[in-house]
Amino acid sequence: MTGSFCLQHRELCPACNRIALRVCEYFEPYPRVEAFCECCGYRAYDEPMELNKETLYEILDKLSRKEIGAVCIDDSCGSKDILKLLREGSYAEFRCLDCGAEWNSEEVRRALRRVKEVLKAISNGASPSEVLKAGEGECPLCGWDVGHAHEGYLVEIKCPVCGYHNRYREEFPEELPPDDGCPEFERAEDTG
Repeated sequence: MTGSFCLQHRELCPACNRIALRVCEYFEPYPRVEAFCECCGYRAYDEPMELNKETLYEILDKLSRKEIGAVCIDDSCGSKDILKLLREGSYAEFRCLDCGAEWNSEEVRRALRRVKEVLKAISNGASPSEVLKAGEGECPLCGWDVGHAHEGYLVEIKCPVCGYHNRYREEFPEELPPDDGCPEFERAEDTG
């Protein structure tokens, strides 16, 4: 996924303590960060969730149950103790009696449509990286507003609605360069 344009800057490498970490901030297909140290080889990056037809069918089934209020919208709760607050035609509003989460059927229908579009594209031979698109704080699969957690330079995505998640990886060098290695990169001053 490194083919798209990135905003690039240098930061302090957590491994070798030099300002040699080339950090790339990408906004396509969704906001994420990759970092590579040009001195010691430290690397940080994310891997998108592996999606195939079976996984997408499972997600569609789960979203369908959430659309009709059979299960809580939040995967971490999973309660089936749901109160229907309102029903008008095909529109309904729900509240989970265990965790208090509230949602409506129209929001879940939008998420279902997005997942169906991804399934159709993958069935037609597209790769997930070509069809997973999201803005800041959105799930790249269903579009739900999930916010993103930051772990150091990395952006972690965990959607409590459809279950999409990425994995972030850090690769530390087996051996750090000597103190006089990489003279072109400034070393951070030790405090104390």
